[in-house]
Amino acid sequence: MYCAECVLSGGNKTLCETWRKYTVRPARKNKYIGDNMKIYERDYTILTDEELDEWERIKEKESITKDGKKLLFRKNLFREYPKAARHYISLFPNNYLDINELEESEKLIPFLDLFLELLDGAQTDERAILNFIKEKKAYFLVGAILRGYFNFGHHDAYIIPEFMLGVSYKVDYLLIGKNSGGYEFVFVEFEKPRGRITNGDGELGEVFRKGLNQVQDWDTWLDSNYSSLYEVFSKYKHPEIQRDGEFLKYDKTRIHFVVVAGRRDDFTEKTYRIKRSKFDREKISVLHYDNLFDVAKELIGKSTY
Repeated sequence: MYCAECVLSGGNKTLCETWRKYTVRPARKNKYIGDNMKIYERDYTILTDEELDEWERIKEKESITKDGKKLLFRKNLFREYPKAARHYISLFPNNYLDINELEESEKLIPFLDLFLELLDGAQTDERAILNFIKEKKAYFLVGAILRGYFNFGHHDAYIIPEFMLGVSYKVDYLLIGKNSGGYEFVFVEFEKPRGRITNGDGELGEVFRKGLNQVQDWDTWLDSNYSSLYEVFSKYKHPEIQRDGEFLKYDKTRIHFVVVAGRRDDFTEKTYRIKRSKFDREKISVLHYDNLFDVAKELIGKSTY
């Protein structure tokens, strides 16, 4: 049984102080993770003895032997690990989007139906949508943005709701996705599903402009303060796994923005032209809530985000 550091380095558990320190029963509080840092009911930086034993048993099955000797090559049985172990070995255990859950169509499809019903409600605003996702833990609805509109997240995907930029700005969701080029970041703003979404001529209306102004403030803040986020990420990360350089060095090519507002019927041909222009020139994806429904529906049953 290994800590995350050992998993990555192949260390010897009998010599590993961090293994003894962090692989303890959940009754013991992990000082690194506050309750407000978690999106799940439990702290996934701690594993039970039963989870550790099951994880160890599956890791043994990953070994390949020939002529009675273990080879350096191993089978990848990651999907068979206990759910808690899959979270545990990730960079942000309590914010990890578990790819195995995408196969649970009987669980996820009802969330889609409820989401669509919520969107159709006359009194639904962005706060009601945010609360729905939080209460149902239907984070795949937001995570689907990665697969639907970006080419990262299939190696690793995380979601952090209400991510703070300093003390002035609160991002509805920060999505973090990884591909072979490393990690990239998507800052997501939800606005109202109805109201002055677009004008009669198809230009973006008051609701979208409010979200775009918010994104502009985030962009300006990041240009000057990104390095300060290193400590913010420390509150979420597994205490024994090192972050890659993308979390320290500001690379604007890794930064993306999404604003979601309105419904499909609010968009005209001109609105779609504006949408394409915003993406090409400013790296801002302008989406309506039916886009979220569509990409989330398409995501169910897939192997990765």
